[in-house]
Amino acid sequence: MTQSWSISEGTRKSWDRRVPYYLRVRDHFASLIETGTLAPQSKLPPERAVGDAFGITRMTIRQALFQLEAEGLIYRLNRRGWFVSPPRLRYDPTANLSFTENALAQGRVPGVTVLSSERILASAWDREHLGVAASAPVFLIRRIRSIDERAVLVENLHVDAKRCPGLLDEPLDRSMAEILPARYGIFFRRRRIHMRPTSLDQAHAQTLNVAAGTPSLYLFRAIYDQNGDVVQVDQEFWRYDAVDIMVDVHTDHGGVGTIDE
Repeated sequence: MTQSWSISEGTRKSWDRRVPYYLRVRDHFASLIETGTLAPQSKLPPERAVGDAFGITRMTIRQALFQLEAEGLIYRLNRRGWFVSPPRLRYDPTANLSFTENALAQGRVPGVTVLSSERILASAWDREHLGVAASAPVFLIRRIRSIDERAVLVENLHVDAKRCPGLLDEPLDRSMAEILPARYGIFFRRRRIHMRPTSLDQAHAQTLNVAAGTPSLYLFRAIYDQNGDVVQVDQEFWRYDAVDIMVDVHTDHGGVGTIDE
């Protein structure tokens, strides 16, 4: 029986030999993914099986797989193999939507797992970004966020403990935007966001079940309350293949700041 990912010998022999074989293999699997022949989250065949079917070396197969991975079309799970990436989650940092609200609006299933929660003394980083005094108490909450049961980011929440006594007794799998207004009268009014590409260190990679050094999107978010004070600072480490940054820009036609094509 012909496998869904295989290729006929005639087609393979008709390939233009001037094009590197790994790119031909990349194009073949990319086409299967884009047409839905290989469904999201489906497992790719073992490297040896692909090499045998295509008559090429495993090194060439790995070049093709690494290229597909770099493009976000497939991903690796430690000791489990290669899988087709699901659709990316669209994220607009200017929108006033929580992770959960954003995922649900796109027909996805969000999830959150609390890894740890503790009261610590403010570090130099906390003093700089959270604006607390030296040795002030800070709540550090670490969580995993998932989409359709796939872990997509690790987040560290730094919260001014003096503003939120007893916070660690709350159900921390809920959004802070729900807990802080209801219990402490603290409302989120403004966010400052920084983003940059990075790579996952050993700890974050292990949490996301990927290899250390895997590309990542680092997102820093400072959250200001109704009085203009920073009350919470978030650090997020996203799988680079899980998110699509999208921003809607509105301009006034004929006014200053219009976009020239």
